[in-house]
Amino acid sequence: MDRIDDIMGKWHRHREIEVYLTTFDGAQHLRLHGWLKRNDTLIKAENINNGEDHFGTFMVYITENQLNKLKENNLDSNLFMDLEVMSTESERWNLFQDINQKKKENIMDKIQDFIFSFQIRDKEDIEKFLVQANETSLALFKKSDDFINEYVETSEMSSKDKLKDLDLMIEAFVEEERYEDCALLVKIKEKVIKYEKSLTSGKL
Repeated sequence: MDRIDDIMGKWHRHREIEVYLTTFDGAQHLRLHGWLKRNDTLIKAENINNGEDHFGTFMVYITENQLNKLKENNLDSNLFMDLEVMSTESERWNLFQDINQKKKENIMDKIQDFIFSFQIRDKEDIEKFLVQANETSLALFKKSDDFINEYVETSEMSSKDKLKDLDLMIEAFVEEERYEDCALLVKIKEKVIKYEKSLTSGKL
């Protein structure tokens, strides 16, 4: 549970800002999801609706330093299309009122099957976050080969981090005897290794 202890330590040491992030398409959503996982950012809610004007959203708790880093990385890596800081309850209410209005107009029929939202309070909540983060990654991989290719080729995570991430997911799904899901993750792991070798040899 070292990873959970580390996350909890960061949670208690710093005051997080509540931030709302919007992604344009699936590839961008996956890049942002990888960045948030790699930087141990606490995700309060994730929503994938694949609407006409955006693909998905994240509601996260993030420190000021992490937020500045995210903004800087966005310039180079195009991690999100919009960012809003929820500094007051009225701003949060207005934002969700706007989302609800858009849903009434055209988005409700496009909402996907996986939406999760929870409050971060203790280690049990962190464990729940890790489980649901794994489920979201798996759902994205199953949705399209484009997501897999984006994950394999993205420079937002090192090959070492990708392999560690996949190994943790495989370990979790083996415990649940979800062997078909494990087989998919093993194939993605092989793609990561193959891609890294191609970069090293200069052959893509």
